[in-house]
Amino acid sequence: MTSPKGYLEVGSDQMNGSLDVFHVRESDPLTSGTKAGDYRGAYITGGLRVGEGKWVTGGLWQRTLSSTSDTFNYTSWQLSGLYRFSQGDGKWPAMAIRVSGWGSGASATESTTAVVVPGARLNTVKVTEPTDRQLQADWIGTWALSPSSDVSVNVGVGRTQLAYGGLTATTTRNGCDYNVVFNGNNIYGTLIPPCGAAGGVIQQFYDSSGDYGVDVAREIAWRGTFFQGGVNGRWQRGPWTFMAGYLLHVVKREAVDDILNARGKKSFTQNHTITLQANYQLRPQLTVFARGQLSSNLFFNDIPVTYNSSTADRFDSKYTLFTLGLRAAF
Repeated sequence: MTSPKGYLEVGSDQMNGSLDVFHVRESDPLTSGTKAGDYRGAYITGGLRVGEGKWVTGGLWQRTLSSTSDTFNYTSWQLSGLYRFSQGDGKWPAMAIRVSGWGSGASATESTTAVVVPGARLNTVKVTEPTDRQLQADWIGTWALSPSSDVSVNVGVGRTQLAYGGLTATTTRNGCDYNVVFNGNNIYGTLIPPCGAAGGVIQQFYDSSGDYGVDVAREIAWRGTFFQGGVNGRWQRGPWTFMAGYLLHVVKREAVDDILNARGKKSFTQNHTITLQANYQLRPQLTVFARGQLSSNLFFNDIPVTYNSSTADRFDSKYTLFTLGLRAAF
């Protein structure tokens, strides 16, 4: 059979209380039974063979995450090129190099749950244009065990950069509510009228988060280096193909994790992911599939922009994700 020149894949990702069959989200008494951790997403990916052993692939995702009281929408993207430079000869695997760029972003994220930082309690927090960008390189080796089965190993390294457009918040001082704008570590507050507090009412105030040990940019727009390695197996029987994989992801973030540790809080630098997938071939070029994914830490390496000094404690939880999709080759 002729090798396909390309493919197109669409899928839907879901996680909610009904799908949490392993009850991995119930370990936190503050969020158990709430919509916190609910996730839904849709994606489209595709690939095109541009030469012998050469592929270009890309994809777009729309993701919606929920906390106990808020909902956050992110758009993700991915673009990569793969070159298979060795076919393999039994003893040696077929080998390929893949270079990828990927990331996520939102027009704005707003939390209505109070955030406590050194020196202040923020009633609401809004971040405009939060983004993460990654550049990654992987080596992939594949051993054919039989005509219907193979095992692959991959190792990779990459860089992460987070960014944001602006940060605003609301807070309460001396019984009065204020709108707060952060410009770097400089803070500018203006009164939200009316205020019935006794005595003189301050209309405006200036402050510096640095005076309280808070470095805004380094805590929400961190940089880092990551390493990952994994193993995958595939076995085909008739119209069915079964796949299983394991991935270890380790990240070294600049500044933010050191800041967390200095405050006596936990940081998270490793994530373990187990994936199981079953494909069923409807037609020679059309396949339907179901996939389950269990991760040791919430969205750890899927959406890095969600990790900062205020949200890190939420990553101390296992997570399951289920996907249904359709793949067409041409």
